Amino acid sequence: MTDSWRERTHQVGWVLLPLRAFLALVFIYGGLSKIADRRFLDASSPLSIRASVAAVRIGSPISDLLGPVQAHSFGVGVVIAAAELAVGLGVLLGLLTRVAAVGGMALALSLWLTVSWRAQPWYTSADLVYLFALTPLVLAGSGGVLSADAWLERARRARPGVGEDRTRRALLAGGVAVGAAMLMAGSTLFRRTGHSAAAGAGGPAGSATAPGSAASSGSVPPSGSSAPAGAIRLTAVADVPVGGGHMVTDSATDATVWVLQLQRGQFTAYDATCSHQGCTVDFVSPGDGFACPCHGARFDAQGQVVNGPAPRGLTAVPVVVDGADIRTR
Repeated sequence: MTDSWRERTHQVGWVLLPLRAFLALVFIYGGLSKIADRRFLDASSPLSIRASVAAVRIGSPISDLLGPVQAHSFGVGVVIAAAELAVGLGVLLGLLTRVAAVGGMALALSLWLTVSWRAQPWYTSADLVYLFALTPLVLAGSGGVLSADAWLERARRARPGVGEDRTRRALLAGGVAVGAAMLMAGSTLFRRTGHSAAAGAGGPAGSATAPGSAASSGSVPPSGSSAPAGAIRLTAVADVPVGGGHMVTDSATDATVWVLQLQRGQFTAYDATCSHQGCTVDFVSPGDGFACPCHGARFDAQGQVVNGPAPRGLTAVPVVVDGADIRTR
């Protein structure tokens, strides 16, 4: 009995079982969370797939291919969520395991070439790890342990007949598809109903931060200050709404910068590069601060980290008001 158990634990299927369970959990959770989050498919939300694609297009090696994705973000988002569910269920049940693993690798590869391409150092990219974590399942399948593929194979051997085996496989695949559709439909019932503010629109003056907290290294006194020699113009004062923000490009560094006017006449500016993997953050509102559309990092309106995975806050850009313009200081 002991020898038999030891032999079974040395089968490749048992070795792959923890990996299958983990990857199934990750992909199923990923698919459900996208459908359950109303912001993911809402093109006006800074946390939508459309905002994510816009944030990573500039630095992605496949930027030319992302235009159609951004233009049809709703449909692409639904397909991605459904694909993640299908991959997760396939790996979990051991049904068409190799096909599911190849699909998961395609998803991980696309995320690596877009969302996490700027990860520094490069080997810290989680998507790259998932890409290679799926290779054992491509090579060995489920390994025959707790697997629908293995059950179908045993049924085929017990009752030879390709037609019967194909029928069973089709029924199982159909059942998985129906189950994925039910999970997607059910998750939409639990979508969060919290509001999502459009980037740059800003909130009412009463929702701005307190005067003390607005006095960061990037703040300036009311209009009328003189700019030092060589200061770079970022934008016009009139372009920055009270209680909101305006995204600009620093011509000296090519960096994307958010210029804010949380209180009338007081301006702050922050480099829009997320400290996690270099995505461009969006300004949501004075109360909600900044949000990274790639991995969900949040920063308050003073650029400090509210929740990760960002390891540090946004870099403040000192600015000064020079007549009708806002310049670097």
